[in-house]
Amino acid sequence: MEATLERTIRERMEAEKARTSPPPDAVAVPPIPTERYTDPGWFELERTHVFQGSWLFAGHASEWPGVGAYRQFSRSGAPIVIVRGDDGVLRAFYNACRHRGAPVTRDECGTAKRLTCQYHSWSYGTDGVLKAVPDARSFADLRTDDLGLVPVGCEVWDGWVFVNESPERPSLVEYLGPIADQMREINGTSMRLVGTQSHHLACNWKLMVDAFLEVYHVRTVHPDNAALLYDDQSVTVTMLPRGHSRLTVDKRDMFRDMPMVSPEYDNPAVGELWRQTSTSYGIFPNLVVPMDTGAFTFLCMWPVDVGHTELELRWYAPAWEGDEIPADHTGRMELFETVMAQDTANMGPIQESVSSAGARPFQIGWHERLIHHFQRAVDLAIGSDRVPTTHAVSDALDRFVEPA
Repeated sequence: MEATLERTIRERMEAEKARTSPPPDAVAVPPIPTERYTDPGWFELERTHVFQGSWLFAGHASEWPGVGAYRQFSRSGAPIVIVRGDDGVLRAFYNACRHRGAPVTRDECGTAKRLTCQYHSWSYGTDGVLKAVPDARSFADLRTDDLGLVPVGCEVWDGWVFVNESPERPSLVEYLGPIADQMREINGTSMRLVGTQSHHLACNWKLMVDAFLEVYHVRTVHPDNAALLYDDQSVTVTMLPRGHSRLTVDKRDMFRDMPMVSPEYDNPAVGELWRQTSTSYGIFPNLVVPMDTGAFTFLCMWPVDVGHTELELRWYAPAWEGDEIPADHTGRMELFETVMAQDTANMGPIQESVSSAGARPFQIGWHERLIHHFQRAVDLAIGSDRVPTTHAVSDALDRFVEPA
């Protein structure tokens, strides 16, 4: 991390520990309407304008290991296939044949020289170009050059793969802004998938995102694990452009310089600040990445419907030799599950309360302002002309967003 930024973060953590009242620049955070978590119509606006218009995390480049490797992706609500071309480039397409719309692959993943529809066997190259049409003699004026698979935005940044359905999308690096530079310290290109964990939750997706944008709950919800390791009074947060964020919390003195992974599996690219703190990045709309020196997770909150979410944890670590996953990494996954069990146990009851007649707008604190920042980004993605006044969040904190 750049030295000036690291110094600033450390100074801010010390100031946070020392203060006994709100900091001088703090303002009252405007309330957040609870209808945002319960209204099916609002959920459809999010599905259309947030998830179909944002860069969404799809995996690591190593999960497409060679030419012709493909994986399906349907998290935005549309069927998409991501495939590595003969030229080594990853591309994404709607998984729909140009003949009569059937999928060009039904397998979740695999390797193929061509993507072939199982309905009438039209086949496409890994670049999406239509290669073969059975019984082409029956199609008058068939223009095969115009009948390739419909492309979807797909870009790779530092080894991490994202897709975006919007034809008016910015580049991925432009979208990520400062995060693109600050997260490079993890050396993402060297990573390898450790494993995945999934939790099906009876809550709105934003409730789960909210939970990862603050540490106010740590002493109450995680008294026997995270609260022992981290000093929640040190939390330092930054609102970054486009709804992204950074959160840093200091480790307690006794743990600050304690190795969290054996030397064999330590990531040498990680600097001292990340070793002595927990630093996580919120990548709008639904991704939180708590960085670490060994195995760490990409936490993805995928909406199912207005009251249900799939929480997917995708774990990565620096590549190791052989096929067997090191115990250091599986142990980290198992330990984190105890923390996640405490978090996820809250979600269903909160959703029930938020959905009740007694629900009122959330009054959050200055130290929780990343939640408001995230919710404001949802409004901006949907568009002010589409946001009902009953659901809107204030623009009062926009002036605190750090320049790109």
